[in-house]
Amino acid sequence: MDMTRRSFLAAAGVAGAGAFAALAGCSAPAANIVETVDVDVVVVGSGTAGTYAAVRAAENGANVLWLEQYLVRGGTSAITEGIATIGGYAMREQGLDLKLDQLYHDYMEFQSWGASPDVLSMYLANSGPATDWAIDHGAKLQYSPISEDTYWGSVCFDDEGNFLHMGEGMLQPLWDYGDTMPNLELRTGVTASELVMQDGTVTGLLAEGGEGTIQVNAKAVVLATGGFADNPDMMKQYVGADEGEIVIVGMGGRMGTGVNMGLSAGGRMHGQSAMMYTFGAVEGATGFNDIANMVFCWDATLSVNEKGERFLNEAETVTSRTAFRNLSVRNQKTAWAVADAPYVNAFAEMGQVDYVTGMTEGDLMQEIESYDSIVSAQTLDELAEKMGVPADALKASVEHYNAIADGEPDPRFGLTGEFVIPVLEAPYYAAKIAPSAYGTEGGPLTNDKMQVLSDETGEPISGLYAVGSDNGSMYHTNYPMHIIGGTAQGFAAASGFVAADTITA
Repeated sequence: MDMTRRSFLAAAGVAGAGAFAALAGCSAPAANIVETVDVDVVVVGSGTAGTYAAVRAAENGANVLWLEQYLVRGGTSAITEGIATIGGYAMREQGLDLKLDQLYHDYMEFQSWGASPDVLSMYLANSGPATDWAIDHGAKLQYSPISEDTYWGSVCFDDEGNFLHMGEGMLQPLWDYGDTMPNLELRTGVTASELVMQDGTVTGLLAEGGEGTIQVNAKAVVLATGGFADNPDMMKQYVGADEGEIVIVGMGGRMGTGVNMGLSAGGRMHGQSAMMYTFGAVEGATGFNDIANMVFCWDATLSVNEKGERFLNEAETVTSRTAFRNLSVRNQKTAWAVADAPYVNAFAEMGQVDYVTGMTEGDLMQEIESYDSIVSAQTLDELAEKMGVPADALKASVEHYNAIADGEPDPRFGLTGEFVIPVLEAPYYAAKIAPSAYGTEGGPLTNDKMQVLSDETGEPISGLYAVGSDNGSMYHTNYPMHIIGGTAQGFAAASGFVAADTITA
């Protein structure tokens, strides 16, 4: 996949899964320390949360050391396509009613009232100022409503109106600005390994890179490593998912380093099982917007399990209730999306569609043939045989699904005819589908200043901050795409911005 196509490459080959061991209360330096650095703030991670925290703290006058495990900055944030901004320049200019009380209620209700009220309020109050600050420093963010009823999204465009991903459109201008600051030092290829604590206060950290171990003495440590989606052991522990059960898309390397460091210091895990679910994926897909995913998972295609029976309201995808679809799929032994020739051919005639930028060249039929998980047949009996499901059950599911389009009620799942994509004409297609997610949402609980709270006392752990996907406070159930799509990036920006201002106040 080409990363200029909003491709989220699946993490692969990340070494060291489950190997991280943070030693809380470590006061004795490691024997192989090759360098000691004294700073005001050390920020771990260079995605949106880390970028906002590092650059803002330096702008506020702090001496900042910024660590990134890879040789390039940005991580998965660099290839995301939008950010949920509540307020800000564009919305004020258009006089939009943000309906913050209703938004707060809807968001908390979806989270079963398990998200932190203080942290959600922080986000709603600071999303606009944080992204306004980025715009003031060259970010190309522009308000871009998804529909008349949803106006939370902002995306980036260059001066010619061409779409830009967050890395190029929002983060690069902030990186350029930060590179001009003598009090901000970026070190790439350096991985934080453990916190250093003294008398319950975080006083810095140890990191590995270059010639050996670096000891960083700092007044504040900001954790911004992106969660734990690529760590199979943590996914099993907190999400209950076996390795490979959920297709994880992104740049890889999200091994839970920051989350584990926060917990090692005595922090409390919050929202541990919450996932940032996508629309689901065809088994074997490697990118979020692979054309196979768009055809079989992004619309209300007939979905059946290993029994050949429907198991959900297929329209939950259309309404962006992504968690519902994915959890339903997770509860099946096997799940399939079924479609017919007219539907598939319509996509094939369009070429390979890109979610944001429109159509690009591609051959859908050739791609379908490349998947072992996609089968086709001239009859439903033959299709059922290839799927390994009972033919009578599959045909009954198709018949009822098609009848819903003509007004037949669907008392069990509540699907209505407006969403049905009838399965009428051969050849018929079935794609084995799997749950899919951008990343995790669980992490240490913080207050509204992004200070990690002690599990024992409930008070802030001095010197320790968690932002972005290393902070679990904004979530409890799952990602609320149908309420505010883009909160992961929006919260990353707001939390990094607020942490920096708190530290330097």
